[in-house]
Amino acid sequence: MRNRRPRAFTLIELLVVVAIIALLIAILLPSLSRAREQSRRTATLGHLHAIGIAMATYSSEWDNRHSTDLADGNEDGRAFSGLALLAKLHSLPPKLFINTNTTDTPATAFNADGWPILADIGGVPITLTTPATIDSSNIASVKWHCSFSYDHERKRTGNIDQMRVYLGDRADYAQGRSFSANWAGAGMCVLYTDQHAEFIKTKSLPEQQDPNLYHHNEYDGEGATEVVNNVSVSPSTIDSHLRFFSEEEDDALLPSP
Repeated sequence: MRNRRPRAFTLIELLVVVAIIALLIAILLPSLSRAREQSRRTATLGHLHAIGIAMATYSSEWDNRHSTDLADGNEDGRAFSGLALLAKLHSLPPKLFINTNTTDTPATAFNADGWPILADIGGVPITLTTPATIDSSNIASVKWHCSFSYDHERKRTGNIDQMRVYLGDRADYAQGRSFSANWAGAGMCVLYTDQHAEFIKTKSLPEQQDPNLYHHNEYDGEGATEVVNNVSVSPSTIDSHLRFFSEEEDDALLPSP
């Protein structure tokens, strides 16, 4: 019998194979992308829950307060340093303060007290007083080592025992928008006072009558005219005023609503 050479693929057959591979890639890539995002979302919610467990321990030791280094006379000051305090007291790894779907990097530097540096400008740590102001002139230079905004204040009005958000994805400071940009506008990861973490799709919290969890809403006062998703400020509003810097700085950087 004669030896026969294996038949080679024709050009048309090769093109068909390439087209099938390209079609499979086009079908699979969106699914893989969604799976990666879901994995990052799950990881971020896990980070928030771990912080919440530490916060619950802190609260049990400090009369149900959330961690802060702000004096009563400066309770509207820069909020994020309270998270650095919590990290030091409970030996929390810096990676817990990172949303895994961002370019934020975990803190690698610590201050003299052993607190992680959660934000800096040009390598200089941002503190309660340095720089004097965070505004449009320097916000773009901030290096973020914490992806979350924080509300350390205890509520003094309404049903103070009602579950509320006190930690969640940082607002979009780069674009001056009071909504997280971390999930392409689809929603944000938040932590409630019962320490469960959740992905929510709006910055308004109807169950708290809170139209904008990034702004401080005093009834018949600051922010009282805010209406988001048909949720408006009322006497029963329980604010979740998530912020990173001071109340004054955040309100200027993140115009309402």
